[in-house]
Amino acid sequence: MIEESTLPPHGVPIIHLLKGILYDTNENAWRLLLTHEKDIKKHFSVVGLELFIDTGEGYAFVRQKEYLEGDVNLPKLIEKRQLSYPVTLLCVLLRKRIFDSDQVGNETRIIVSKEQIIEMLKLFLPDSIATEVKLIRLIDEHMAKVIGYGFLAPLKNEADRYEVRRILTAYFTIDKLTETLEKLKTYHQTWLEATKGKKKDELEF
Repeated sequence: MIEESTLPPHGVPIIHLLKGILYDTNENAWRLLLTHEKDIKKHFSVVGLELFIDTGEGYAFVRQKEYLEGDVNLPKLIEKRQLSYPVTLLCVLLRKRIFDSDQVGNETRIIVSKEQIIEMLKLFLPDSIATEVKLIRLIDEHMAKVIGYGFLAPLKNEADRYEVRRILTAYFTIDKLTETLEKLKTYHQTWLEATKGKKKDELEF
């Protein structure tokens, strides 16, 4: 059995990063991440991953390294996610919330209610969703996926209120946001048709 004292100190943040996004709210792991950043980057580079840290926004994650043509390519550990149209749409709408808030410059945290999310998505979902109950159930499913990705976090002791995590800015830069909005315009009609029985299209994320 390995004694806890013999484990490398950067093992804790590495484990968190392998599981997903590491936020500075996890104070111990975050402190170890910043202290041993060089060793952690070296650890991940061996398997073709790169560490991304945003100390200003307080998050870190690992992503697949992009190789130039002619480089030795390692097998990919992290595949790009395929997101359905409504999940991509929700991510983009939340990312736009961050952008709009930053333009005004009077909020550091972006808080939205479930009611606000429903109102945002209702404009884009098909009229064939006949009942309000069915609509809310579908939106709950989409929200659950976005929460699972770490882009939306339920507030403690505040029912149906969520913080939009700024990790979205790393995945959707301004250029990427514009590009994705253009894609969504094209996919919108395709997805509406898909809900009538055809195969649902997905966007690469």
